[in-house]
Amino acid sequence: MADTNTHSLEEVRHVAEAETHVEMLPGTELMAEVAGIHLVHAHNKPTATVLVPQPTASPHDPLNWSKSWKTLVLANQGLFVLSSIIPALSIAPLTPIYVAKWGKSLTEVAFLTGVTVISLGYANLVIIPCSDIFGRRPTLLVCALIALASDIWQALAKSYGSFLGARVLTGLGPAANESIMATVVADMYFLHQRGRYVGLYFWFYFVGLMLGPIISGNVASHASWRWFFWACTMAQVVNIIGLVFLNPETRRAPSTTGTSAEQPGGLQYQQSIDEDKTAGDMCQVEQQAISSAIVVDEHLGRGRPSRSQFNIVQPIDPKAVRAGALLLHVLTPVQIFFFPIVFWAAMSMGAAANALLCVNLTQSQALAAPPYNFSPANVGFANFALAAGAVIGLATAGPFSDWVAMRATRRNGGIREPEQRLPALIPFIMASVVGMVIIGVGWDQQWSWKPIIIVGFTLAGVVTVSIPTISITYAIDCYKPISGQIMVTATVAKNTFGFGMTYYINDWAAQSGFTGPFMLLMSMTVGFTLIGMLVLMFYGKTFRRWTKDSRIHSF
Repeated sequence: MADTNTHSLEEVRHVAEAETHVEMLPGTELMAEVAGIHLVHAHNKPTATVLVPQPTASPHDPLNWSKSWKTLVLANQGLFVLSSIIPALSIAPLTPIYVAKWGKSLTEVAFLTGVTVISLGYANLVIIPCSDIFGRRPTLLVCALIALASDIWQALAKSYGSFLGARVLTGLGPAANESIMATVVADMYFLHQRGRYVGLYFWFYFVGLMLGPIISGNVASHASWRWFFWACTMAQVVNIIGLVFLNPETRRAPSTTGTSAEQPGGLQYQQSIDEDKTAGDMCQVEQQAISSAIVVDEHLGRGRPSRSQFNIVQPIDPKAVRAGALLLHVLTPVQIFFFPIVFWAAMSMGAAANALLCVNLTQSQALAAPPYNFSPANVGFANFALAAGAVIGLATAGPFSDWVAMRATRRNGGIREPEQRLPALIPFIMASVVGMVIIGVGWDQQWSWKPIIIVGFTLAGVVTVSIPTISITYAIDCYKPISGQIMVTATVAKNTFGFGMTYYINDWAAQSGFTGPFMLLMSMTVGFTLIGMLVLMFYGKTFRRWTKDSRIHSF
């Protein structure tokens, strides 16, 4: 019988490997007790799910925080994502206004979106290393202030050149919404919850992109386009107040947890006494723990952030600034792009997200023209269907993929393999085919707007949230220590292609119709996602074996 009081996590994995005869590669997790290895369970109940990763003994460990604190942090993160991403794709319904005001072509107006998209991607090459070195909280506050400045600049811009400069800044600060919230989710939530909350991040992100055109088109119709950016300014001020007072640091540093990451306190029998419990209560808990042979984490679901986690300046991670480590943080997103699993996740997310961008860039071109003749406000309203689809994607993708993976884990004797999540992609791949065909063909054939918007836009919204949720969650399951770097790699790939789209998509649609552009995006989404899913279901563990000795696992 193995005694987990004296064994490190690495030793525990070796014992589990010998007992189960399963190769415990990074990403493969033990979610059942074997060979006398006793682990912390959800709710401290022996029949509940084994927690991965195991929490430490500290009440200030983000994994131990209460549900209310985690919800509060997630709400503040979500508000930042919404308030900073709404301006990003807000230009579409304003296109006729800018064409008339500055005498620019459709492609030049689309470039206002393009420069924001490219800035959103590449700024994360700096943002994520900063969040690892200086902390999530200070990095996010700086980015929120930059986003505030960009909103003010856009509202005041007097020329196309000035507005273009403001749009570049709109990508630099708000770029944190492309990566940090997914990292915070990995900081606070356990493996069996990860799909649901990564899905919530993508919901905030893509709903923000969808709300931008709705709000901007209506504000421009009833007031002016400048007032839209003043409204964004006010929303960002509210968000900054929330980030200052209600968004603690989630990075699990030694100074925060008080326990080394190599030896989580949750793998030890907890002797600490909670102040709210009497000696008699503690005695009863200890007797229950011994009789049921489980490890008890007294702070699980009861912890809260410490005062130091609310400091504006957080301790610098010494591991991140040692010789060569800083360069490693910057270069890691480039390195992992060539890992098959991360490459696939980046391409799948990028294709699905750029399907939404294709809809955004072409919707005014199609719906403002005959036979639809939509006003800017009505073009904006069409995005409600995208938002409704995103809600459906939120409600289904994360929880469904968690359920699929958990069901397969039970069948596998309590051993979780990341690849068990992948079959959940199948219904969303089918939705991509139907949705993109309806939009592209429907606009060319001048179908009624009802099936195009109600069915096509809704399915596009479902796909935009669901495929990135499952593919990125799978990559994080495989390489959890570099969840932020995975988001950087995926975002750079997505936004580089998206930036290129702004140069050609409108001219292509004007010359050859909408079917070609939409079939391209549909083929990319289905092709990358389906082929990669099938390959990874059989060879995903082999690819993880290739990278098992990489330094990324020690981040």
